[in-house]
Amino acid sequence: MNNPPQPPASSGYDPQKPLENGVSGKFVLVTRPNRQSGSLCELFEAKGAKTYRHPVIKINAAENQQDLLEAIAQIGDFEWLVFVSRNSVRYALQAIEQEFGGFERAPIGKVAAIGQTTADLFRAITGNAVDLVPTTANSETLGVELAAIAKSEKAMIFRGNRGSAALGQCLSRTQLEFREIVVYQSTDVLAPQHEVQLLLRAGDIDWVTITSSAIAKATVSLFGEDLRRSKLVSLSPNITQVLSELGFEVAAEAIKPGMTELVAAVEAYEFKSC
Repeated sequence: MNNPPQPPASSGYDPQKPLENGVSGKFVLVTRPNRQSGSLCELFEAKGAKTYRHPVIKINAAENQQDLLEAIAQIGDFEWLVFVSRNSVRYALQAIEQEFGGFERAPIGKVAAIGQTTADLFRAITGNAVDLVPTTANSETLGVELAAIAKSEKAMIFRGNRGSAALGQCLSRTQLEFREIVVYQSTDVLAPQHEVQLLLRAGDIDWVTITSSAIAKATVSLFGEDLRRSKLVSLSPNITQVLSELGFEVAAEAIKPGMTELVAAVEAYEFKSC
C-alpha cells in the first residue's frame, strides 16, 4: 500500500524557524472558494503554518442575468440596499455598474451590510461608507436593527441562492417591505481531491477552516467521517450550530467574523493545548 502524501510545504513555512506561536508547523486545510482563499492562507502562513487549498463550493454570478438586471433597474424605488455577504457586494455592484454605466450614476439610497468585513469591501469598491452595520454580524440582528431604523421605508436585499432565510423572516415579522434579489449562486464541489482525502484519513491535517454555512454543509458532504481526524475552526456561532446539527464538533470559533479572528481562534486553542 502506498504511503499517503506528506503535507506540502508552503512559502510561508520555514522548517528551520523556531516555533513562535501555536500555529507554527500546523497543517491547515482552507475550504473557501479559490478567489477568496488567498488572504486566509497568507494569514496562516505568516504564522508559520502550512496550508492547502481545497474549495468545497464554487461561486458564480446568478444564472439569469436578464432578470437580475431588470431587478437592479428598480433600486431607485428602495430606500435601503442590504448586502448580506462579501459575495453579494461583488456581484450586486457588478450588476449595478452594468445596468447604470457606473456605480456613481445609480440611484443609491442608504446601505446596510451584515458585518464589518462586508462593509469594508463595499467601501473599498465604491469609496462610500455604509449606513448600518449591526452590533452582531448575523441575519437576526441585522433584521431587528434595520427594521428599527427603516420603519416604513423599503429595502432591497442582495443575497446568494443558498443564503439564510433568517433576515427575510425577521423583516416579515416587522412588516417592513422588502425584496430579495439573488445576485450569485453557489454550487458544491462533488469530488474531493484524492491527496486531501488521504491526508485527512491519515490524520495529517491539523485544522479545517469552515467560513460559511454553505461551506459547512459542503465540507461534511465531501469528506464525511474523515473530518473527525482533524479539528474544525468556525467563523461564527451560526456556522458552529450548523456543524453541530450535522454531528460535528467545533474545536475553535472566531470571537467575531473575520479571517484574522479565525486564525487567532486556532492560535488560542493551540496555546491552551500546550
